[in-house]
Amino acid sequence: MVVSADIFISKAQMFLCCGKKKKRQIPHSSCLDMAVQIIAVDLGLKPAVLYDLNSACAEQIQRYVSSLHEAGVLNTTLRIFSISGSCLVVNCNLMKEHLSEVLEKKSLLTVDVCAWKEQPSLIVMDSSTKHMVKEMLDFIMDKEDQHPSIIVVEEELHERWNLCTLFGILLGYPTSYWFNQAQSFENCLSMTPLVVNKVWVCWPICDTKHSSCLYSFSVPEVLWAEIDTFIQNWVERLRGRFCKQTVLIKLSISKETVILPTVAL
Repeated sequence: MVVSADIFISKAQMFLCCGKKKKRQIPHSSCLDMAVQIIAVDLGLKPAVLYDLNSACAEQIQRYVSSLHEAGVLNTTLRIFSISGSCLVVNCNLMKEHLSEVLEKKSLLTVDVCAWKEQPSLIVMDSSTKHMVKEMLDFIMDKEDQHPSIIVVEEELHERWNLCTLFGILLGYPTSYWFNQAQSFENCLSMTPLVVNKVWVCWPICDTKHSSCLYSFSVPEVLWAEIDTFIQNWVERLRGRFCKQTVLIKLSISKETVILPTVAL
């Protein structure tokens, strides 16, 4: 399917601009990056994307996504999830499959980054994380029957969840950070070498190819030897899904090691 970039740019400018005095126009490159993310969710290449383009509210994002569906450039009815002030655009069918797989096959590496630790370590997915994933899956299945365009996860539900771990899972990352939030929200990643993994794709539009980052996640370098094979398998499964579509091309992987004075999760 050949999709015009102009549609995505015009819809983003129409629905996503925000600002009290004067609505700030969104750069075309940012519109295209968001378009690639939405297309990837629509095609089933990722279960969800976190909207972080600007401070647009859930209603604006919903109107943007709905307008794309009405324009015929999306095949899947995507839902907007609002969790603790953050908005995700979600492919509910893929998300249900993904969460079920996480529960059944334990297809997630969890990295313990509690502040008191000398260095991060791999841990088995604990019972609280399993319960959180199960609650999220049940919540999606319950809300799906009601067909809401915007699904709000109430605080009484998510206040007992580790949102750092949850968002890593919802976004389809192969690894997710965990810490005991009953003790502290700090972590032990300060000045710790992190391998930043990025998955890149190209979107051929007109006579150019717009390159965009589809996934970006980090892994402590000290754990790389233990995690490398798992991530390679995750990449191969992604390649398998990627080969089934023709909209995006040239999937590639990049890695770099960074050391940061502070790491916010």
